[in-house]
Amino acid sequence: MSRWSWLPILALVVWLAHPAPVFTSDSRRDFLRGIVVSCPRAGQIWGSPEMARSLEEITSLGADWVAIHPYARVERNGTIRYRPAGEAGYLERAVALASQANVKLFWKPHLAYWGNFDWRGAIEFGDDAEAWRRFFDGYRAFIVDQARFAERLGVDLLAVGVEYELTTHQESEWRQIIAAVRAVFSGRLTYAANWDSLDNVPFWDALDLIGVHAYFPLTEEGQPDRGTLWQGWDEPLARLAHLSKSFGDKPVLFAEIGYPRSPRAAVEPWIPGNQNTPSVLSLRRALIEVAVERIEKAPFVAGMFWWKWIPGDNRWDRDFSMRDDEARQAVRQYWGKKMAIPSTPQ
Repeated sequence: MSRWSWLPILALVVWLAHPAPVFTSDSRRDFLRGIVVSCPRAGQIWGSPEMARSLEEITSLGADWVAIHPYARVERNGTIRYRPAGEAGYLERAVALASQANVKLFWKPHLAYWGNFDWRGAIEFGDDAEAWRRFFDGYRAFIVDQARFAERLGVDLLAVGVEYELTTHQESEWRQIIAAVRAVFSGRLTYAANWDSLDNVPFWDALDLIGVHAYFPLTEEGQPDRGTLWQGWDEPLARLAHLSKSFGDKPVLFAEIGYPRSPRAAVEPWIPGNQNTPSVLSLRRALIEVAVERIEKAPFVAGMFWWKWIPGDNRWDRDFSMRDDEARQAVRQYWGKKMAIPSTPQ
């Protein structure tokens, strides 16, 4: 018997003891209204007074979840370098600050790739079997360490991976990772896939939620009106509904969604931009409002997390900032009032 072959059995026992809650269109209180709190450098700011002040601002908008993303680093040869979570005091302080603010945490560990790969979706090692072995052994050790830490501190939701789309074809390795995480973590699990690679994840059945980074293009028009944006969500939501149904009505989590200040934000929402013309600001506000309206009404969606908010000095918080006035106003309009979300475009 291999060192990992016992894990699926233990994971099944853990899952049966902690079944995932059912999300329905009538259980709005269950909807995860969240913002991703990002960081400069390694994340020390998550345990700082600036984080406490940010949590006050975030909850004033009506959000009651935040996501943070502790880092490991991936090298070109597959080596994973990380500091054990228990040694990073700022992570424990971040959990304490969230608890004090009555905010729940989505634990979303990332791999820092800068200087080695173009982005996380480009991480792969070709036919270098030794590099693949180093990668999966190292990543398993890292994510299990994060999961064990999250379990000890009562975190509710964890992502086992984020956008590693050139690795997911190694299904058995990922299933071993998921089983290893389930053996130490009793909360809900997801994997955050990029919007265009959802069909390339062969292990959705092993997770509690289907996670998506939802940078869907909504139109080819440079300056769409609100009705066009509303209709632009028809195809992505239909696609996600089909995926959910394919896995026994498994809930979908918008693990990340965001829009830049760009005149092409509805066409290519993943491309950064920081223009502040009236038309661009109006477009961004409309994009956020329509997304909240459409996504929260979808009965198969468990929640959404807006990218991004960086505490402290704004010089670190440019592209996609949810601290911008138009973003705050759009979110507060719906979440701050805890109002019912309209079912038709306004």
